[in-house]
Amino acid sequence: MNSMVTIRVSEFPVQRRRRRFGRIVWNKLVSWAQLYRTRRQLLELTDRELDDLNLTLEAARREGCRPFWDSSR
Repeated sequence: MNSMVTIRVSEFPVQRRRRRFGRIVWNKLVSWAQLYRTRRQLLELTDRELDDLNLTLEAARREGCRPFWDSSR
């Protein structure tokens, strides 16, 4: 008789939590990278493009100079 029991790694709650944590961290990093690129592009807009977006140069600079991790507003 063979009484060997096979347990898959994915059945352990710790492994699932690690994967979930990894996805959360990855998603946050991707979000920060996108926010960084968007803010840098905002600083490069012309007066005409800012006018089309109904933004002042001061507002664009204020938003564009914010750090990438500051996404609370």
